[in-house]
Amino acid sequence: MDAIEGARALAALIVVLLHAGNVMRVDHLSGHIGLGNIFGFGYVGVDFFFVLSGFIITYVHFKELGRPESIPRYLWRRFSRIFPIYWAVLALTIVVATAGHLAAGKGLQISMGWNDIPDTIFLLMGQGEPKYVGVAWSLQYELLFYVLFCLLLLNVRLGAIAFSIWALVILARIFGLVQVELPFNMANAHCLQFLFGVVVGVWTRRYPLRLPRVALPAAVGLFIGAVVLEVRGPWPLHSDMGALALGLASAAVLMALVSLEQQQALRTPAWLARMGSVSYSIYLGHILLINVSYWVMLKLGLYHALPEVLVYALAVAIGLAGTMLLGRCVELPLVSLLKDRMGARPRHPRAVVV
Repeated sequence: MDAIEGARALAALIVVLLHAGNVMRVDHLSGHIGLGNIFGFGYVGVDFFFVLSGFIITYVHFKELGRPESIPRYLWRRFSRIFPIYWAVLALTIVVATAGHLAAGKGLQISMGWNDIPDTIFLLMGQGEPKYVGVAWSLQYELLFYVLFCLLLLNVRLGAIAFSIWALVILARIFGLVQVELPFNMANAHCLQFLFGVVVGVWTRRYPLRLPRVALPAAVGLFIGAVVLEVRGPWPLHSDMGALALGLASAAVLMALVSLEQQQALRTPAWLARMGSVSYSIYLGHILLINVSYWVMLKLGLYHALPEVLVYALAVAIGLAGTMLLGRCVELPLVSLLKDRMGARPRHPRAVVV
């Protein structure tokens, strides 16, 4: 759906705008967050991504719910979606970081030990945060979501009960009713955001909505309100209450988008949809390209000579252009090549006769 692709693009964009400012704060650049931290709220794009993740895998695999035989193919398609391009960006980041250390006369430095392999290479939850590709912490949650979704594929009723209990435990912890820690950070509010997305996916598949056009601006207004509460509200930044508000608002936005898309009442610009189709590459690779852009401008004497807003804009433009090219030339071909290599349905002998 083009509307969903467009929403993915906007979510990735605000994350890029956040990090482009944050990278400037190192001492050899500006020493402060760029543009007065005007895009400091950009991390809410990740909250939207968590809800979107639950929605997409539920919407796409809805007909496979309760079919255990579909699990191998489902897992392979999830693997082909998340790991190949991640490993490519990880390898590129290691090469660039190592070359930068050598060029600065710091010698060969590898910021990853044997203990970091599970969380960095295989994105396993519970070992620690991944090295080099900082945003990959969210992929650890994605991997957890993908595995647990198999409960719904195994048995719909079993999965629904398990997911309901899971959501209730997280809500009880958020409101201080219980003090509980679950393995693999399963009590984190980000998991509740994923479950909100699952609910939206089931609802829109089973009960197609016909919401009025005003539903979308209303839902966007709700999301903006949740962002304001997160940034300026009574609770601290990155709190569970903020994640709850952002998750509910993101679910509302998705409901409105899907409804209007199904009614063909919404037209998404083609360029925005194309950008959304490679939003994963944008998300993974933008920090690397922004860093390289700032470093090149610094070496050319442009970083401090140009206005900060122009330096910032150039880095964002290079980061977006480079990662979109990466998505078109690497990510999408890899996904297309790998996604159907396992679980392809064999042709029935009678099909040939017919």
